[in-house]
Amino acid sequence: MADPYFRSLPLFPTYAVGDVGIDGLVPACRVESWEAFIEAMRSPDHNKAKGEIVYRGQAGHNWHLSSTLGRVFDGGAVPAEHQANLLSQFRLAMRGRGLDVSNLDEQEIWAFGQHHGLRTPLIDWTKSPYVALFFAFDEPDVEGVDNASRAVFCLNMTAIRADESLSEIIFEPTHHENARLVNQAGLFTITPSGRDNLVTAILNELTENEVIDPSDPMDVARFISKIHIPNEHRVECLNTLRKMNIHHANLFPDPGGASKYCNDWLSRVIEEERRGELEAQALEQRRLQAQAEVQEREREVLPVPLDPRVITDGEISVEVITDLLQSSLGHGDEFPAELLAGWAQKIINLYERTAGTDWPERDAARASLKLEFRKFLLSNSVNKSVAETCALHLLDLFESNWRKINNRPRQQKGAGFFRILESSGGAS
Repeated sequence: MADPYFRSLPLFPTYAVGDVGIDGLVPACRVESWEAFIEAMRSPDHNKAKGEIVYRGQAGHNWHLSSTLGRVFDGGAVPAEHQANLLSQFRLAMRGRGLDVSNLDEQEIWAFGQHHGLRTPLIDWTKSPYVALFFAFDEPDVEGVDNASRAVFCLNMTAIRADESLSEIIFEPTHHENARLVNQAGLFTITPSGRDNLVTAILNELTENEVIDPSDPMDVARFISKIHIPNEHRVECLNTLRKMNIHHANLFPDPGGASKYCNDWLSRVIEEERRGELEAQALEQRRLQAQAEVQEREREVLPVPLDPRVITDGEISVEVITDLLQSSLGHGDEFPAELLAGWAQKIINLYERTAGTDWPERDAARASLKLEFRKFLLSNSVNKSVAETCALHLLDLFESNWRKINNRPRQQKGAGFFRILESSGGAS
């Protein structure tokens, strides 16, 4: 699958002109994560006392900078006549409805109207990049919509205000009716009426005044830019911002904000409970699987009957022990002959290291050697009951070999005295 668009952009702080359909004419870059965005905001360029930058977070990676009024018109340019008529209509409609707006200037009326849902030429910004990050990640993804990144726009407010023709674009309301703006460290840009949207108005003015080279994205980015942030770990991002006191209840100090804050709390509780149930189910599944594996290892498996000639011959070699192992373990795919041949040599080495000179005559030595054989088999995933039987077969084989070499017939206790068993197996 092809990489998402934002991966084609350079990493912060290098900017490039990307897809015009996604970023418009705004130079763009990317960061690796929302944590990387927070780290980027510590850079000197974003912390200059004489170069204040304002920010706007948007959930959609391909959303352009557009006011609610500009979205009604193709290209985002608002006809001056429609803008003026809308403002007049709102002034009239507000008569007898609370605040007297007749004494407010045009910008304050737009700000008040936007607060209450009026389509306006205003675009919200904040002096806090972290508040912008909150608004970029606040809303969950829309099902079925491809949105690999979220975005934060950056606008150099100080540099924009330094241009006489652009100084009126940025507006900070002073009216006390909008408490949200205070808590959000908010302000507005006013999209000029006529043929320009906000971005083209800024770029055209700066280009005409020869302030920027429009073909150089790094030059343009000194005034306006866009940072793409991977659309990942949204909940973790909002949890971190909440610890910074950036959440609905603080940013929206009204009943609406309180309601959103409580709804968000409920969603987090439900998600935590759901995640806890899934983790508990996974833990239980792992427990049952481990239990089944233990039961399988300990399951009684009947060993394959051993050819007694293998023991009575008393020969010790890799081939003989391999045959004994195959007889005990079976000829299936689980223990192929090549594997058992390797085991055979290790068992011979184990015997030579462990067995004493007279071990068959001492019960403790016999038990110790059998235990070593059994441990070796269990460590190689042999079933418990089969390992027990196979260890006894190995013990008998090595004892038979020892007695043959040392000419020491096997002794057997019976009726209070030792009986000597001849090689034929008859009693003397």
